[in-house]
Amino acid sequence: MLSDFHTMSCIAGMRAAEQPQRLLYLAATLAVCTLAWVVLSAFSSPFLASRVGMAVNAELAVANAQTQNGSFPLRHALRMEEMPGISAVSYFGLASLPCGDGRSSLSINAYGGSGVDTLLRGRGASQETLDRWRSTRTGLLVGADAAARCNLAPGMSLSPRDHLSGVEIPVTIVAILPGGGGALDDRIAYGHYDYFNRLMPDGRSDQVLRARVVGENAATLSALAQSIDLAFASSDPPLQATPASGTESALGRFGQVQALLGLIMVAMATCALLVWVTVLAHLVTQRRPTMAVLQSMGFGRGLQFGALIIELGAVITVGASLGVLGGQGVIALLTPRVSWLLGTLRAPDWAFASLLPALLLLGAIALVWPALQIRRLKPIDHLQT
Repeated sequence: MLSDFHTMSCIAGMRAAEQPQRLLYLAATLAVCTLAWVVLSAFSSPFLASRVGMAVNAELAVANAQTQNGSFPLRHALRMEEMPGISAVSYFGLASLPCGDGRSSLSINAYGGSGVDTLLRGRGASQETLDRWRSTRTGLLVGADAAARCNLAPGMSLSPRDHLSGVEIPVTIVAILPGGGGALDDRIAYGHYDYFNRLMPDGRSDQVLRARVVGENAATLSALAQSIDLAFASSDPPLQATPASGTESALGRFGQVQALLGLIMVAMATCALLVWVTVLAHLVTQRRPTMAVLQSMGFGRGLQFGALIIELGAVITVGASLGVLGGQGVIALLTPRVSWLLGTLRAPDWAFASLLPALLLLGAIALVWPALQIRRLKPIDHLQT
């Protein structure tokens, strides 16, 4: 047995020395394909969906399921903060204060909950501004368009009467938010829910117009929306959670990119298979006369086929190893450039687990035609040119 293996190894070495450029071509093709497999699998892996979701502030908008502009009790929002899969909840009530000219109004979203700071940072508030707003019970952060329309400036103190409840609400302008957050964001102001809620009359207190829920994993955002709908289906009123439009758009685009990368991976694997099948078929056809000579010298079909397996096994090992190492190197180079969006990039476990079966399948398919040719090999074939 060992003697046969030694013989096959010697034949494989002799064959490799005859046309090394073809074997290098096969190894290079496999290395490039393996490298692409490792790198593209890292970008197409489903675990990235949660990273993308974090980058775009993936969120759900929760509202009264019965009436589009209706409110719901504050206790519903507080209950959501305790639900699994939710990292932050912010909610707001609505107030409308007259501007100094008496002709226009200032809409105020009075926010509360654990996600308020993140929301206001997204509107352009600095940490210093947030700290001053937090420490000012009557404080308002005013959008740039609203400040210009109502002629408001930081430090101003006002006591207007709310249009919706008729209650006088003293407020202090803490800061003017920079413009560019969006048309609606620039036209409103942000206050403290607890402060406005205490001033509201019975029937309007402890009510929430909308809630904003940030999930822990954006990949399961739709499932989280369904769990919220189910949890409050029998409440009065029931609630409806829907992904924010920006979140749906971002995750939808990412899903399309994942599908495209998957198709590219399949296409590259198919191309590599075709290259191997074609090159090996041509290689065995060229070797047929010399293989017939070896057969006439006592080196049977089994020994020559075994030598071919050893030869291709070495090429597959070298090509795949170079591809895996190169893929890991490319991922290491790309990670600092994409970490702001995707976090730490890594090839998923399934990419490596599927590599060995894929390589065995590649070798088996590529050897079908050579096996048929060697099986029909006869000593007289050495006369072929």
